[in-house]
Amino acid sequence: MDDIKELSRFFKALSSETRVRMVYLLKRHTLCVGALSERLGVSQGAVSQHLRALREMGLVTPERHSYFLHYRLNEEAFGQWKEAIEWISQAGAALAHKRPAGKKKPPCLCQGNKNCHGPEELQNDGNHSLKQDRKCHGEAKNTVRPKRKD
Repeated sequence: MDDIKELSRFFKALSSETRVRMVYLLKRHTLCVGALSERLGVSQGAVSQHLRALREMGLVTPERHSYFLHYRLNEEAFGQWKEAIEWISQAGAALAHKRPAGKKKPPCLCQGNKNCHGPEELQNDGNHSLKQDRKCHGEAKNTVRPKRKD
């Protein structure tokens, strides 16, 4: 679904703390790269890279002022993304469990176990641990760190 890919790109564009701070500043002021660099405490090159990511998503727009480009937040674009985020909160549950075309649901590794109702309905009734549940459902990971030898 293309909408999901675009929404993922939106979240990726805002996945940097610096970019989120930049959005916060640009919501209140129109600023040039130098001013953003000074206020954020990062190099002008870094600011330019972050602005490029935000510009590609249409979240900020440049305006020429004399020799400098000043950037402002694109409020309209953020409004559209806000609607998309609200859509996720409503339709997200169905999307989260949707499998890609051609992918079948893997069989439960503990079929026949009366205490297991599938990964969607795991119950810790005292007969098994979270580690056993993960192993049972193919999600076993070594989450215990080995002890250090001093």
